[in-house]
Amino acid sequence: MAIGSALVEDWPMSHLHYLGVLLFIGVCGIGVNIGFKTGLKKRLRIFLATDLGILIVYLAWDSWAIHKHNWFFDSKQIIGLHLFNGIPIEEILFFIVVPFTTVATFLALKKLTGWEADRK
Repeated sequence: MAIGSALVEDWPMSHLHYLGVLLFIGVCGIGVNIGFKTGLKKRLRIFLATDLGILIVYLAWDSWAIHKHNWFFDSKQIIGLHLFNGIPIEEILFFIVVPFTTVATFLALKKLTGWEADRK
């Protein structure tokens, strides 16, 4: 047994690893959005529409890779809820939370650097 595996098996809440990482990333994204007043709330509809396209493409790819056994998720580190042809809920949330945080960070950097003002 590998050392990493022993740590996962010994921790009684190991099934929350992936969700914990997503929670941290999401809290950071919300913090950036609020702290820097990025205005992402005004753009939420366009973000969700764009992210839906990302979800469709990447979830189809994930599903294919899982069924071909090219990709897998450690059952000890996920909660066990699977949707869309066997994809863990954590993976679905990943494709929402990470793009949200990325866009919030981009908008904050744009605001901090005055990048938009320089283009005029």
